[in-house]
Amino acid sequence: MQSTDLEEIKAALWEQASHPCTRVSWGTAQVMAVRKSRGQLLVLLRGFSRWHPVEFVTIERPRLCPT
Repeated sequence: MQSTDLEEIKAALWEQASHPCTRVSWGTAQVMAVRKSRGQLLVLLRGFSRWHPVEFVTIERPRLCPT
């Protein structure tokens, strides 16, 4: 699912840290943090040291997690 809601993305990031099945990404890069500045959604991607402006992020949650 694609999301622009800051609170929903933060909740998914918390799940991503706790459960290996949940994945928050933008393109092929994994999202590590999210914030809003001047109404724009900014994400910190794994392996990059700067904030990137994005329109949305993708949240993947499987129906059944094997753990």
